[in-house]
Amino acid sequence: MVRKVILPYKMGSKSAKALSEALGIKRIRHNGRYVHRNGNRILNWGCGALPNVITNDNGFINSPRKVEIAGNKLLAFRAMDGLVAIPEYTTSKAKVREWQQAGDRVVVRKLLRGSGGDGIVLLETDDDIPNAPLYTRYVKKRDEYRVHVVDGQVIDFAKKMVREGSEGNNFQVRNFHNGWIFARGGAELPEDVLQQSFKAIAALGLDFGAVDVGYNVREGKATVYEVNTAPGLEGATITSYATAFRRLLNL
Repeated sequence: MVRKVILPYKMGSKSAKALSEALGIKRIRHNGRYVHRNGNRILNWGCGALPNVITNDNGFINSPRKVEIAGNKLLAFRAMDGLVAIPEYTTSKAKVREWQQAGDRVVVRKLLRGSGGDGIVLLETDDDIPNAPLYTRYVKKRDEYRVHVVDGQVIDFAKKMVREGSEGNNFQVRNFHNGWIFARGGAELPEDVLQQSFKAIAALGLDFGAVDVGYNVREGKATVYEVNTAPGLEGATITSYATAFRRLLNL
């Protein structure tokens, strides 16, 4: 009998649990008792390693090997380099100094696997350069989007908005801690945001992902920051993913 299951990056993932309930399929533990057979389908929700009982990624929706790359900011940029519009990036402090001397701000990534803006520091042109595994040249934007792509189709998207009641919002680093949230409804998706989202998913070899994209309205150009393989889901977005995954899993 063909089984269809969800492999979450952790059993406590609320989004994986919500998808499990919406799809009517079970979640499996990375080191659990699941027995894999040919023909089984595994919906991989952000897990970057094969379970001990599985020797290859056949039958996976989002290969763990690809998820591992997508989840590492430096490896992901290297995979997308030349194929997707991404920020200039470096691991060299000397290069960062060049950017500062040219009058540019620099985004410091202290964590290669941070989420929600964790480990991000914005350097001004005269700031000292801290040790970090990754630096990117700041790219001006007016808007930021999260574009949910499954099997080559946009199933949902949201735009970053100032959280109601928040104050002193940072418009350069837009994360929850700085008073920003993704809000659905009312936004239109610019064409280059759409195209760069598709290119990012393809370059990383993923079946699905939530692409975080900045958009410079004046230039009409988008810049991809990262691709999430286990994005936070709630409300209508859960329904959108469940509908898309039913098609992929033939449920």
